[in-house]
Amino acid sequence: MEKLRSLHSIPSPTSHLCGLAWVDGCLWYSDGNESTLYKLDPENGETLTVYRIPDVNASLSYDGGYLWQVTGEGYLTGPKSVTKIDPESGVVLEVVGLGEDSVYVAGVEVCGDKVWVGLEQRGRLQQRRLYTCEILRDYEAEPRIAGITAADGSFFYCEFDQRLLVEVDPETGGELARYRLDGNPTGLTWDGDCVWYNDYTGKKIRKVKPPR
Repeated sequence: MEKLRSLHSIPSPTSHLCGLAWVDGCLWYSDGNESTLYKLDPENGETLTVYRIPDVNASLSYDGGYLWQVTGEGYLTGPKSVTKIDPESGVVLEVVGLGEDSVYVAGVEVCGDKVWVGLEQRGRLQQRRLYTCEILRDYEAEPRIAGITAADGSFFYCEFDQRLLVEVDPETGGELARYRLDGNPTGLTWDGDCVWYNDYTGKKIRKVKPPR
C-alpha cells in the first residue's frame, strides 16, 4: 500500500483535533474540548478568527456558503446534530438533527439538501436527505471511519486506527484506492487539488496529494 508523503503541515492550534474545512483559501478547524472553531492561514497556521460554538463534536463541513459542524454530547455517547454557521459572523443559523443512530456520526459532508455521514463503529458511509434523514445511499466502510470529504466527483474518508485515506466512488460505493497516512487522521477536507487532514497524534494539520 502506498504511503502518501506530507507535502506541507502546520501545527494544530489546540490538542483535540476534530473537524476541518477548506473555505476560500483558508482552513477552518474545530476543537470539541474547547467547543471552538478556528480560521487558519494554511501557509503558517496563524489564527485569523475564533468562534465559540455550543457542543462542538467531530466533523466540520462547508457547503459553498456556510459551515456545518457536528454538535452533540460526548464521544459515541449522545445524539448528534449538524449546526449551520455563518463563517463571516460566527452566528448559528440552525441546528438539524441527524437521526436515531446519530450517536455514531463521526464524519459529515453537507451538499445542498443532502448530507453524507460516516458512522463510526458501524462502518457505514451514507448519503441522506438533510432534513428527513432518509437514506439515499448506504455503503460499507472501515469501522473507525472518521472525516469525510467530497473531491471533484470522487469521495474520501479517513480511518483512525489503521491510519488510512480511502477513496470511493460516490455513485457505487466501490473502493477506488487506499493509502497510508502519517499519524491518526480525524478531520478531512479537499482544497480543489489536495487533501488536508488532522493528524491527531502528531498535533498537526497535514496536506497530501493522492494520485488522480
